[in-house]
Amino acid sequence: METLEIRISDILESFKILDGIYKRQQIDAAIELKDEITPYLIKILKMVLNNPTEYLENEDNYDHIYALFLLGHFREHRAHQIIADLFSLPDEIPDKLFGDTVTEDLAIILYRTCGGSLELIRSLALNKKAYQYCRSSALRAIEFAVVDGLVSREEIMSFLEPLLFDDDFNDGTDFLYFVARTICHLYPEGFMEKIKKAFDDEIIDPWMIGYESFEKALQDGEEKCLEKVKKELRYRSLDDLHSRMSWWACFKSEEKAIASSLKIEKASNSDLAVKSRKKSKRNKAKANRKGKKKQSKASKKKNRR
Repeated sequence: METLEIRISDILESFKILDGIYKRQQIDAAIELKDEITPYLIKILKMVLNNPTEYLENEDNYDHIYALFLLGHFREHRAHQIIADLFSLPDEIPDKLFGDTVTEDLAIILYRTCGGSLELIRSLALNKKAYQYCRSSALRAIEFAVVDGLVSREEIMSFLEPLLFDDDFNDGTDFLYFVARTICHLYPEGFMEKIKKAFDDEIIDPWMIGYESFEKALQDGEEKCLEKVKKELRYRSLDDLHSRMSWWACFKSEEKAIASSLKIEKASNSDLAVKSRKKSKRNKAKANRKGKKKQSKASKKKNRR
């Protein structure tokens, strides 16, 4: 009988190396063993945090990706600190470790694991040593918190407003654009004069977001602006991991895998059919030869009579 330890070991082993196959059954098994496997998943992320070089030098390592998404799916608050620390690593290390996850899914993972506290998410957003796109995703996580009712829009606007004119954050990165974008997403009423000044002072790059985007948001109204963020939150949901992960380019599409399997099966069946026809012809020829021999013997016997 398979023990629990062996099951968990088999699941984790299947996650280790990227082989082009999406581990659908193993993910389902991990979800079934949520309470038992969670400490092991957290341990994987700790290993990456303690020694990112090992994962950077071995691009086929993939268990940290599965671990990250499963913990996000579980809303595991015990993993939040480690996740925040991982994505606070300097330069482009998070991008090299996690790829498109930084811009596509980090925001929802941060939000789902925060356990109701935005402290670490705010810290990541303000961390000038962190990779700028991790900071961007932290701001998107804050947007999700607003529309999900965890924090008020007014509190977040009060947090964001002074950043636009803080010289410490005008460091030549895109961070101020991300701040302005979040203000736009959360409805910029009451901030238009300051936003206009930010454009006039060239604090916001018009190539990144134009002033007309703020005017459009103001025209749309608060409800419509927040509904767009809610829609994004629903779209990014990790409730169904398969719909978020299985289509990734690094995985052979399941449709292709099935088609390939059917093609092989069809070819195999075709070969069997050909062999069957050949065998049938051989048996028929053999039967004809036997019939002719019998007929010849009967004819000789008749002639002797």
